[in-house]
Amino acid sequence: MAYKDIVVHLAQDQRSAARLDAAVTLAERHESRVTGIYVLSRLLVPGYASFELSPEVLKRLDTEQRALAESAERQFAERLAKSTVPSEWRLMTGEPVDAVTTSARYADLTIVGQTDPDDSRSVGGLADSVVLSAGGPLLVWPYAGSFDVSLQTVMLAWNGTREAKRALSDALPLMQQANKVIVFGVDTGDGKHIPGAEIGAYLARHGVTTEARHTISSSDLGASDAVLSEISDLGVDLLVMGGYGHHRMRELFLGGVTRDILRQMTVPVLMSH
Repeated sequence: MAYKDIVVHLAQDQRSAARLDAAVTLAERHESRVTGIYVLSRLLVPGYASFELSPEVLKRLDTEQRALAESAERQFAERLAKSTVPSEWRLMTGEPVDAVTTSARYADLTIVGQTDPDDSRSVGGLADSVVLSAGGPLLVWPYAGSFDVSLQTVMLAWNGTREAKRALSDALPLMQQANKVIVFGVDTGDGKHIPGAEIGAYLARHGVTTEARHTISSSDLGASDAVLSEISDLGVDLLVMGGYGHHRMRELFLGGVTRDILRQMTVPVLMSH
């Protein structure tokens, strides 16, 4: 498996350029095509206010939105001009979640930004929603910090569930190029999944040498803190984990932790559902 089509969501937030740079760099490493997605949101005007906005004002607001989109397209073209990877610019209209989800279903990897609570231009909840419906891996780029896009140290949060296996399979192209892959085991408590017992051998057959670092119980409500602590201590560049949308007890680790990590992430995170 290889990433041959990479989609990246671009907008007016402060980290849009960082996401684009990550997409291009990964595309160069995997000989991929890059598609930049920019979404023009519909102008939603409350009924009571629509009477006060003249057609001229609505037209001006639309013109301003399109001017911002054109600026983003120029930045996209300038960045791709420095690379040899094939690319496409895609201007879409509607809700960002719907537009990015649709594009993600025709891509091998989709890159979006973490919600920045201090940046009004950041699209709130984009990663949370897209990961559950994209049908493929979502690489979430943090709103703070600078990162080595080579992603040489990867941590896999493993609990033997379907979502964790999907994330593992989706991340194989990155793991195969990494210098170190750490398995962070999670005991589900059901007696069926033994963290790290077989996953190392499985990955070895795919050319990935792993290091079993730690095991915690899925009933540990401090799981996200444990993951973040290991990431810091080990100099991890990328976290790979399943993305969960509900809370069965055996999914507690990557149910609540899905939301916790998306809020507190300190490195890029690849999630699959």
